[in-house]
Amino acid sequence: MNPKSLSRIYIGLAVLFIAALAVGTFFDLTIAETMYLKDNRAAMIVGFLGFLLFFSICTIFLGVLCRQLLSSGKGRRFKILIVATFSYLYASTSILIGAGILNDQLFADVFSCPVTFISCFLVGTPVFVPLFFLGMHANGNRYDKRVVRKALGLVVIMTLVFLMSTYMNCKIIRPHFRLLENSSGFEPWYHLKSNGKLFMSIPDLIACHSGSFFSGHAMYGILFLSLFPSLSLVFPKLEGKEKTLMIIGGGIGLLVIISRMITGDNYLSDISLGAISAIKMSFSYCNLSKRKLFHATKKTAR
Repeated sequence: MNPKSLSRIYIGLAVLFIAALAVGTFFDLTIAETMYLKDNRAAMIVGFLGFLLFFSICTIFLGVLCRQLLSSGKGRRFKILIVATFSYLYASTSILIGAGILNDQLFADVFSCPVTFISCFLVGTPVFVPLFFLGMHANGNRYDKRVVRKALGLVVIMTLVFLMSTYMNCKIIRPHFRLLENSSGFEPWYHLKSNGKLFMSIPDLIACHSGSFFSGHAMYGILFLSLFPSLSLVFPKLEGKEKTLMIIGGGIGLLVIISRMITGDNYLSDISLGAISAIKMSFSYCNLSKRKLFHATKKTAR
């Protein structure tokens, strides 16, 4: 799907989630009480799969980028720099994946080890390595600047989305609905307070945060609209099926968003503000891609 059509979809979604934010502003607690199903494992699984899909696609694109850059024909020093860079990305991404698994309520009774950088790395590595090499080999040994630009742009957006959602959950005080003993602990989103922290520490990236404002999973769900169609750049057999992939990504994203309300992890306003933030970032990326595509077309025409 071309960037212009995707931009229109994002505009429509922005209108929808702005309306949802207006509803959540007045009825957040009522909606949470209605939708919450305690210990609903199906919803927990869907929410966890949303997180896992997000990082899985990111890992695949990292593999694509690594293979592309190593195939660019540049010298030995450049290749050494690429290997060093992606070794760091391997360690950091594995740690984040492992932290997400260890902190997920679905596995609360499965893992008894403390959440440390080492334990996160050991848990995340079995997930990262196969997907990274899948990305390296699925795209072949062909160097394509368009693939590099697209993969790099998506990895940057995914990184920003993760950091933004983690920062907000770390900074803003709003406990999950499932953690409230009664409605007296509820605060509307426009009355929320900061815990006084200006910056995030490195340990905050792997810590289990009880804050629900705003929803990182909603941001992941919105990005699936761009991420799933982009898999056609990695797997040649998916070329020409971008619309189908977008529908699949949108459907999974919707299920992830709904699951977060069923498990009591996010209020409607958390979902709406997270989605609006992701739409803004995705919309900006679409416009940037559209301009780059336009300039590339003009250059070719000359």
